[in-house]
Amino acid sequence: MSKAPQIAADPAWFPYAHDAGSHTLRLSRVSRKALVEEAFLDDRWDRSAAQQAAHPVSDFAGLALPKRAPCFIWHTAFCGSTLLARCLDKPGTNLSLREPAVLMSLANMKRTQGAEALGRELGPVLALLSRPFVRREHVTIKPTNTVNNLAGDVSRLLPQARHLLLYSDLRAFLLSIAKKGEPGRAFARQLFTIFAMDGHAIAQTAPRELLKLTDLQIAALVWHMQLASLLEAARAVGADRFASLDGDSFLQTPEPALIAVDDFFGLGLGADHAKAVADGPLFGRDSKDPTQAYSAARRAEEAQQTAAMIGPSLDAIIEWSYGLFPSSPRPGAMPHPLLAN
Repeated sequence: MSKAPQIAADPAWFPYAHDAGSHTLRLSRVSRKALVEEAFLDDRWDRSAAQQAAHPVSDFAGLALPKRAPCFIWHTAFCGSTLLARCLDKPGTNLSLREPAVLMSLANMKRTQGAEALGRELGPVLALLSRPFVRREHVTIKPTNTVNNLAGDVSRLLPQARHLLLYSDLRAFLLSIAKKGEPGRAFARQLFTIFAMDGHAIAQTAPRELLKLTDLQIAALVWHMQLASLLEAARAVGADRFASLDGDSFLQTPEPALIAVDDFFGLGLGADHAKAVADGPLFGRDSKDPTQAYSAARRAEEAQQTAAMIGPSLDAIIEWSYGLFPSSPRPGAMPHPLLAN
């Protein structure tokens, strides 16, 4: 087994999993190419051929946090975050890490063991994730949306880091849930049970009353809960380190959106990179499964068809949910937008 100092010095050792019970990290030695080719760095990633190691998180407690803080893409799901992370990857300039499972484990550990337990392990994990493969390369991390409860902790630990909130408005989020059929509706209820552990007041509703709600009503609550967590973290971060971007605006006008994100993060990708990516194949494929064709036009068409199937109840659910969360931003009112509304 490789020793912790050797692993810490070699960015090819990627922390792919975390055991909250034993406070252990499992690591695989992989190439940069392997990291960026995977849609998600979670349990769907086959690492069986890679060299493996396991160490207590405490073995990396002395690993310094990076002088060049990573950038973070927080999101509300179904809003193009995987695609955006792919677009920002450029060898030697920026490494994009999509949904590391190790962060999901830490998010759940915070929910079950508390902030003190998280505080002992978040720093070493972020230090390991933030190591570039080459000098001066930036690192951008896109956690899964169930990790949104760590946004405030991350911003306090890394005071120089910049954070982007990529989101869909409530209507678009509900349509994304609905068009996925029963799996989408089940996913929304699963998200509610997870976010309910983060202390949202709505989660104190009696189970009997929650069971009376439709799947789309639950999904609407999930959207508001996500925004509440992220905007609370953003208020502590400040306007210079936090920005927002509407996912549909990104998909419809990718080139200016990519330039704006690049400038805000300070990655140095350049306008030529933004144009090449916007005109390239990424926007014609499904970002989660590149073997499948997809496009912004198809997304819009699917949304229109789904809205027609739901009917007037869609707008009724939206207005009902804003009655419960009156301070949630309406469309076009998200703070610190990168693109003009």
